[in-house]
Amino acid sequence: MDRISAMQLFRRVVESGSFSAVSRETQISQSTVSKQIAALEAYLETTLLNRSTRQLNLTESGQRYYQRCCQILDEVADTEAELLQQQEQATGTLRISVPIAAGRMKILPCLWEFIEQYPRLKLDINFDDNYVDLVKQGVDVAIRIGELTDSSLIAKKMGSVPRYMVASPAYIKKYGEPKTLADLQQHNCMVYSLLATGNEWHFNSNRGKEKVSVQGRFSSNSPDAIRQAVLNGQGIAVILGWLVEEDIEKGRLKLVLNEYVPMALDLNAIYQQRHFMPAKIKLLLDYLQSVL
Repeated sequence: MDRISAMQLFRRVVESGSFSAVSRETQISQSTVSKQIAALEAYLETTLLNRSTRQLNLTESGQRYYQRCCQILDEVADTEAELLQQQEQATGTLRISVPIAAGRMKILPCLWEFIEQYPRLKLDINFDDNYVDLVKQGVDVAIRIGELTDSSLIAKKMGSVPRYMVASPAYIKKYGEPKTLADLQQHNCMVYSLLATGNEWHFNSNRGKEKVSVQGRFSSNSPDAIRQAVLNGQGIAVILGWLVEEDIEKGRLKLVLNEYVPMALDLNAIYQQRHFMPAKIKLLLDYLQSVL
């Protein structure tokens, strides 16, 4: 039994709360993961986990062992990271979480050149617009757009993403074009439901910062769905520039109230605080900051 590998599996089982999640993450069969933990328990001559069909619970011994495992494994990772940083090498698997639409259209295409530069590195990319628990899901770096909640994690700003207020020519022809922010309250405004500001839209204008509360018959947690609804003539929306720049250029969508510019959103990379940042994370952050 490779005790370091067994300790790593044990740690991830505890943090994810599931043998199957660790199996998917490591691409090791669930039975093998279970056997490794059982072998570790046999070696230590103690039960680390109480297993049931619904949940896993640490025993008292398991809790102590988990804490020591984390300390030992972090020290090993820090030592490796320090050495690899000096050599500027990237090895192993880099697990990244990215927003679905922006990740597909903007971030993913940037990663091909990165992975070409580091042939010893594997990328595991998860597309998700929702909050990601980096520890539980075993994610190294999460790329997120917009306001961040308070956290013990580290956030590094990669840049900012412009947004546009748009409608289709068909919608404007049928319902008219708003002339003021107040006019938006009479229109069907479609809201991205995961936005921190909810149905309150914020703008920059020549008079400074302004805001307006909007309402409509359609909202979604998917930027792609909002874009499709606007293209279908369903209403007005504020959308990330990455998603609609081509639509605007080709006339499929029209800018609304040009003198009011929706507030740009910060683009951040989020990762866990470590004494020595693993080389693969440092190289990724530096690369993304340069291209984004």
